[in-house]
Amino acid sequence: MRKRILYFFIIPFLLILVSIYYLNRFNKEKIRVQFEKITVAEGVTIRSLVEVSGSHLLEEGEDKLHDFLDRLYENKLIVYIGLFKDDELFYLLSRFEGYFPVVEDPEQFHIINSPIGKIFDIQGSFPDKTGKSYKLHIGFNYEFLHTFEQAAGRNFLIVALFFSIVFLLFTGLIVYFDKKFFQKEWELEREKQEKERFKELSLLTAEIAHEIKNPLNSLYLSFNALEKYISSKEEAVFYRDAIKGEVKRISAIIGSYSDLSKEIHPENQTVDLERFASEFTLFTAEEIKKNDAVLRVHVREVPVVQADPNLLKQVLFNLLKNALEAEAKMLELTFEMDKKILIIRLKDDGKGIPGPKAADIFKPYVSTRAKGMGLGLHIVLKILKALSGEIELISRAAGNTVFEVRLPTGP
Repeated sequence: MRKRILYFFIIPFLLILVSIYYLNRFNKEKIRVQFEKITVAEGVTIRSLVEVSGSHLLEEGEDKLHDFLDRLYENKLIVYIGLFKDDELFYLLSRFEGYFPVVEDPEQFHIINSPIGKIFDIQGSFPDKTGKSYKLHIGFNYEFLHTFEQAAGRNFLIVALFFSIVFLLFTGLIVYFDKKFFQKEWELEREKQEKERFKELSLLTAEIAHEIKNPLNSLYLSFNALEKYISSKEEAVFYRDAIKGEVKRISAIIGSYSDLSKEIHPENQTVDLERFASEFTLFTAEEIKKNDAVLRVHVREVPVVQADPNLLKQVLFNLLKNALEAEAKMLELTFEMDKKILIIRLKDDGKGIPGPKAADIFKPYVSTRAKGMGLGLHIVLKILKALSGEIELISRAAGNTVFEVRLPTGP
């Protein structure tokens, strides 16, 4: 699912955001160029009006022109007004302590990058009735274009934020429906395939068991009959025990595969857990003693429950054997109730479970031991599913490995 989200959602989302960003930049540049053209066109009109008005006002005297410029300066967008007579500045109005960034250039329009921001400078020339030459500079605040660019940037952020929210909601819905429908469908299909595989395995196992078990039993009985003729020398005893051990191991392997392929049909009955715990302690006593370990069992105010004692015993024995094979010397088995759920915890001080294998520990053929078949915990999981229960690895740490079984005990 994560890869699908990456390939089909996140990468297109990033590409769309980049596209929106560059389209926004392109639009800003186009608008800026068009805006400058409009500004220059308006400047031509203003310059013509200034030249005509200036010539007309000078016929009545310079005071009239000064009054006109004073009224014009009331426009807050005008940064300065400078008037030259015969190339000498003799009248200046400026909003920044006499600042007058005039560029001596034949061009009649300039966009000046000044310390106080961008200024659009318009020049107009006109004579008076005596022939004297006047040149007027009017500087307009051009920073509103910067304000426009900021607004365009904010618009991009708003569009990107809105698009991101819509995308996240859409992705969340996809993930939700994927988990609710597609993932479940995929899990059902996988479970179906697994059942088919186990069905094939069941046929193969039945055939193997039929072909091997009888001769294997005969071999074991024959060996027991010959055992009294074997020398008591240390080397002979070693090979005798090795042969018996290997025969038992082959029998256990066949038994494990048989358990894996069997259909499980629970037979629930009333189980007194105090008595069950005592019987389980006796049942495992030889295994515990052989491994020089200690098993402590605690039953904490648990009444009788409805369960299949044989299947429950098989689950706990498999967990206990795994702990002993992990070199555990101290095992603690606890039974307690949480409402109608029986909680069983097995804690041991063995070697623990390596991190890379912890997530797959209940899958078939995954083992922490070099010679392990990796079927024990999978069989445990299969039995618990048949009992409508579940199991979880609570702690995988060396010296503190904890498995927790949760089993419903009532309707």
